Amino acid sequence: MRTGEPLPITNHYFRETNLDMSGVDKTEWVKKSSLDLFKDKKCVIFSVPGPFTPICSGFQLPQFEKYYNEFKYEYGYDEVFCHSVADFFVMKAWFKEHDIKNVKIFPDGNGDFARLLGMLINKSTIGYGYRSWRHAILTEPDFTIKRMFAEPMPEDNLDHDPYGESSPNNIIEYLRREKAGEDLKEDWLYPGIVKKGGDRILGGND
Repeated sequence: MRTGEPLPITNHYFRETNLDMSGVDKTEWVKKSSLDLFKDKKCVIFSVPGPFTPICSGFQLPQFEKYYNEFKYEYGYDEVFCHSVADFFVMKAWFKEHDIKNVKIFPDGNGDFARLLGMLINKSTIGYGYRSWRHAILTEPDFTIKRMFAEPMPEDNLDHDPYGESSPNNIIEYLRREKAGEDLKEDWLYPGIVKKGGDRILGGND
């Protein structure tokens, strides 16, 4: 999908507390559409191949948590969401392990959002099945894409997963240049350039 196009309207499933329920488990499934989650907000949505995997856990999720306040207070983004082709329970456990307080869970267990974005890839050679290619999106309040930051050349069963284009450092550099009225040509976005903070990753195993 391209800049200015609407985001896919898809359904996503969360567990929420309902104290009126009987029994030990007082949570129930709540369905929310992507339209419910993102309309009338400026959002950052970043996508990971899988919770608990090395790059997603060691860099991607904690980095977006680290820069949450910069997205929100410096550049006016209402929310930062983490998308994965994974269910709510897995994502919640992963967020708990990393003590995530600000980034929000965006579970896509059926892969519908990733598929309609053109970001669903096959990783069956390592037993993952279908997952999302690593990318990030800036959204507009009218439910359209402001800009997508996708790792180059999505490919099924790639033996590594690049990480750089969709890093928060790269996105913040884009927003900084935009706010300052600087040149937004694409040459500075190429993977391989170390951005502010020095924690940009060129590639690795998930």
